[in-house]
Amino acid sequence: MTTNRASWPDVDRPDAGSVLLAEADARETSVKAILDRARREPSPPGLRSVTLFRSVEDETLVAYTQWAKDEADHAYVADLMGAGNLVEYRLHRSGVRDNSPAPGCVVLVTVDFDGSDPQRQQRWIDTVFDAMAGETQPAQGGISGHFHVSVDGTRVLNYAEWTDERAHREALERSGQGTVGSSPGWRRVQEFPGVISGGYRRFRLVGSVSATPAGGAVGRAVEGAEVSDSPMEWVAEHVRAYVETDGRTGHLYQGWPTLLLTTRGRRTGRLRRTALIYGRDGDRYLLVGSNAGSPEHPAWYLNLRSDPGVAVQVGGDRFDAQARTATAEEKEQLWPRMTAIFPLYDSYQAQSDRDIPLVVLERSS
Repeated sequence: MTTNRASWPDVDRPDAGSVLLAEADARETSVKAILDRARREPSPPGLRSVTLFRSVEDETLVAYTQWAKDEADHAYVADLMGAGNLVEYRLHRSGVRDNSPAPGCVVLVTVDFDGSDPQRQQRWIDTVFDAMAGETQPAQGGISGHFHVSVDGTRVLNYAEWTDERAHREALERSGQGTVGSSPGWRRVQEFPGVISGGYRRFRLVGSVSATPAGGAVGRAVEGAEVSDSPMEWVAEHVRAYVETDGRTGHLYQGWPTLLLTTRGRRTGRLRRTALIYGRDGDRYLLVGSNAGSPEHPAWYLNLRSDPGVAVQVGGDRFDAQARTATAEEKEQLWPRMTAIFPLYDSYQAQSDRDIPLVVLERSS
């Protein structure tokens, strides 16, 4: 498995059919030890990812682990986390904001019912979606809601991504009723029959380990597979020339070094390829998600944020890589390298309200 220092889980990944959630005391548990063990030791065949979150309010450490359907290994997670209170879930329904920004906080919302009833779990989730659909001004900081049902039929988990903790607090305060919205539908959520308890906690990402999605890495999947090139014809022509000549034509494009990046579409699962200007930081490759300064992130960036496993071609060198968004500190250090190559990046950032991301590609071992 591959350690991703700043990668959020791909909640919708197609090869994950089960989720195991475990909690531990962060004061008694080493995040580094958990991630090192998950990366280095042989893991159960059904394990897809381990993502660790630390509570903003207390010392709770939560592991969100993804598994192939019906292959969740409770004993493995209990031993890994030193915890015995595990709950197994299935993802039931998701809602994701268009052109969503990068998350800065996840809110785990849990609701318990007075007995096992899978149909009731689903009806409660549908009631929440009806309430959200009735919002005339949705909370600006809300990014997504991924609703999971426990396999025992007694609990619902909403894995909700937000821009930051403050945005979630402000949404609750605006509603004045302990919900993230104020439409009439929220009263039906609060008065839903059979609910015996509920609550939420805010968490920050502290680390993750993920396996290559089923079917092989994006890089290996490119060979012999249908890959869609950029819808912009001039970019598609650049890509075709690059591929046909092993980069002899196209690696230097109007004087700028370029590489080919293949990502997996976050909605379709199809392979998408484009050409991008790149920089170097030692063995790492650097990209800028400028989108010419537009308000929205480029599609390739949204894809790799969902699935960080990518394929890269630099000249005739083809390899798999893991992609991640540079931290604020890294961006401050590395940004001048990219503007030295393409000075317009500074202009794009100045004209955009969006924090243009700098992406780091690290060759997979």
